[in-house]
This record gives sequence, structure tokens and C-alpha cells, in this order.
Amino acid sequence: MVLFKVVEPEREGIRYVWVVMGITSVLIGWLLVFQQKQKMNEIEKEMLIKENIQNELMVLKSQINPHFLFNSLNSLNYIIRNSQEEAVDFVDKLSSIFRYILQSSEKNLIPVRDEIEFLTNYIHLVTIRYGTNVQIKIDIAQDFYSTLIPILSLQILVENAIKHNEISKDYPLTIEVYHENEYIIVKNKIQPRNDPEKSTGYGLANLSKRYILLKEKDIQVHKKDHFIVKLPMH
Repeated sequence: MVLFKVVEPEREGIRYVWVVMGITSVLIGWLLVFQQKQKMNEIEKEMLIKENIQNELMVLKSQINPHFLFNSLNSLNYIIRNSQEEAVDFVDKLSSIFRYILQSSEKNLIPVRDEIEFLTNYIHLVTIRYGTNVQIKIDIAQDFYSTLIPILSLQILVENAIKHNEISKDYPLTIEVYHENEYIIVKNKIQPRNDPEKSTGYGLANLSKRYILLKEKDIQVHKKDHFIVKLPMH
């Protein structure tokens, strides 16, 4: 009886410990399952966000090519009326540019180096149409050449400047493309056209949306005597 009275409290203590351990194990197991489900939900949510971003980017990129084609055909129409030889050269350059666009169709971000090279080809098309009445000056340090930016960023801004401003012998247009701190800047003097070309309205809005989606930063637009667009590099 004495032995029973001594051992019985110990048994009760052991039972209590096992009960506590069992409850703790269940709670830990439930917590691990909850954390795993939460992690899976976060992964699924992140995948859904990325999928939505990719879908939106596809829509935005589908707007770029028609926008570029629309303005290129306007230029070609002008050139054909003035010089068939220049029209042939224009078409050759235009085909190489579209080849680049198609080859880059799977890319959202490209190095500044590639964008400058593409812009240089585009400038050749501009020169065929406007001659020396348009001057496009590019001054970006090679230190920034590997920086990634949305495809066709510079081309869209140069194209907008040409489309919305008067260009003639009396009103030559200079477009500056340069870097300042953490931005690439495209700048031109504002000289509105008397006969503005029809706009599809995609240019800046498209570029702004792509920057927000891809770089999580928006472009900056300043308009006074000069039209200035700042593109974040980081």
C-alpha cells in the first residue's frame, strides 16, 4: 500500500507529461501544416501575380509593334512620293528593325547597349526622311550599357518627339539622349506642329505601364520649354 501510494503520483505525473507532449505535438504538427499551406498560398499568389504581369506585358507589347508600324508606314508614304531610291533604302532598314523586334519578342528587358544600337538604326530612317533637320545626340557612358531597361524605351520617346514637333529648315529639331545620376533622359525643345500626325495614344502610357510592371518605378515627364522624359535605370 505504501509502495502504491508512492508510485501512483509518479504515474499521474507521467500521464500528465505524455498528455502535454501529445497536445504539443498536435499543435506543432498543425502549425507546420498551416505554415506549409500559407507558403503554398504565397507561392500560388506570386505565380498568379507573375502570370498576370506577363499577360499584361504581352498586351502592352502587342501595342508597340502596330504603333511603330503605323508611324513607319506614314514615313514610307512620304518618302515614296519624293524618292523611290530612298524608299528602297528605308524599307531595307525597316525590315532589319522589325527583325530585331521579332527576335526580341520574348524579352521584356534589354541592355542599354542593345537599345542604343537599335535606336541608331531608327535614326537612319529618320535621317532619310528629314535629313539634317533632325539631330539626335546620344551621350550615355558605357558604364551603363549593361543596365536593363524595357525594350524600345528610347525609340518610342524619340519617335514621339519627331511626331509631335515641327521639323523644317527653319525649325530644326534636336533630340538629346543622355544619362544624369540614375536616369536616362530624352529631351527636346517644344515646337508644336501645325499639322500634327494622327496619334494612337499608346506611346508614353505604354512605356509608363511597362516601367511600373518591370522596374517597379514610373517614368518622369516634365514639360515647359522642353519636353523631358526621365527613365529610371535602377
